[in-house]
Amino acid sequence: MTRTLLVLFLTLLALLGALLLRTFPPPWPWPWLGVAGAGLAALGLSLVPLESRRWLRLGAGVAGLAVAGLALGTFGGVWMLEVALPGEGSAVALPRGASGYMQGEAEVAVGVEVPPNMEDLFPRGRTLLAPRGTRVNLYAAGLSGTRMMAWDRDGALFVSSPSTGWVLRVRDRDGDGAADEVLTFADGLNRPHGLAVHRGTLLVAETGRIVRLADPDGDGRAERVETVSDDLPAGGMHWTRTLGVGPDGALYASAGSSCNACQEEDPRRAAILRFAPQGEAFSPTAERYAWGLRNAVGFTWHPASGDLWATENGRDLLGDDLPPDELNRIVKGADYGWPYCFGDRQPDPSLGDAARCEATEPAAMPFQAHSAPLGLAFGAGLRAEERFTTSLFVAFHGSWNRTTPTGYKVVRVPFDGPRPRGGYEDLLAGWLQSSQAWGRPVGVSVGPDGALYVSDDRAGVIYRVRLPGWSPPEAPTSSGTEPSEAQ
Repeated sequence: MTRTLLVLFLTLLALLGALLLRTFPPPWPWPWLGVAGAGLAALGLSLVPLESRRWLRLGAGVAGLAVAGLALGTFGGVWMLEVALPGEGSAVALPRGASGYMQGEAEVAVGVEVPPNMEDLFPRGRTLLAPRGTRVNLYAAGLSGTRMMAWDRDGALFVSSPSTGWVLRVRDRDGDGAADEVLTFADGLNRPHGLAVHRGTLLVAETGRIVRLADPDGDGRAERVETVSDDLPAGGMHWTRTLGVGPDGALYASAGSSCNACQEEDPRRAAILRFAPQGEAFSPTAERYAWGLRNAVGFTWHPASGDLWATENGRDLLGDDLPPDELNRIVKGADYGWPYCFGDRQPDPSLGDAARCEATEPAAMPFQAHSAPLGLAFGAGLRAEERFTTSLFVAFHGSWNRTTPTGYKVVRVPFDGPRPRGGYEDLLAGWLQSSQAWGRPVGVSVGPDGALYVSDDRAGVIYRVRLPGWSPPEAPTSSGTEPSEAQ
């Protein structure tokens, strides 16, 4: 009887504990170990011989540890929500300036148009929410893990696929707005991610080096691979490396942190690096341009001012609404806070202090926590109404550990001249249905036809989005100039 009651108690403790921790995520992982311990103890006690009193004593001890772990973790989570981060009643107080979200015009259900050659690669009937007058069609489908994009001068779109080690070259030869050719431009690469076109060749950021791919015979496949620099940290918790060629002619690369929240030993991590121009090439040695950026997956330059803007993904394990993800204006030599501060110079509960945070650069705009902002692009070059051509577009990849999922959309940040007007709003939504997402946007890029292109690494597609005011180009589509940033 004693063993049966103990097994029931441990089972109930594990179930209730899991439900409680899902509702109030604690700032530490060990309460989950208490849940796992209770479950394993219940399983063990139900299998051991009845006469083994040693197992009963062990089960009782595990039960005590599980209760202590759950109590400590839950108390810590509630303390974090109610005391350290006070709000009104039981609500979480968002960081200063984090109230800029507006639902926007993404309110009309727009069907995703599927070209005949892609009907077997994408389910029919899927819709997205978009401004009235928007049209969305598949540009390419049947891809795997599509991430960043870059256009060449002939109107071909390069797409990275880190999961396969490929870089694809996608073309719309007949000009009907849908790709009819997908070639593997290069394979065997080590998690290729960031892309940039420079002097007729393609620069690719692998997880530990930057390479230049050339196709001298024009057959759509790179015959020549040259190392530009191996001065990049490899692997880690955040292994993606993003590339861009700036208006100063230098090559820039972002490298995320190796951890969730820690003091990095490698100064190249959690930073944006700069490789100075050397003739027609770049220095192989990285200069640390800006730091304190936990994971700045996307960056680009303002088309008029030349200012560098970047997204940043905030840390985990501080609850559903902290810290905010960020949009940052990147200044040379500036510290953006991580791991000590976030948002508007707010100290991290475990690592930060107010005095240290005063010397850091605050976020230009906070985004909802756990949205996972990745690629971004300014709207200059869009064939669309002025409100779109003067905006910044950011892809929210979506949360993975938030109680109520968030993100899974593309947002618009209106700009007045070189600065954000204040706030951001949904441009494209609908990938998230209830608590399940059928797609996850990653990169955004303005195409030579004046449409907005969005990559999706879950659905394995690229969308072509014609915003209100779009009209077909008068001349055959050509990018004309090489892009100055990785999209």
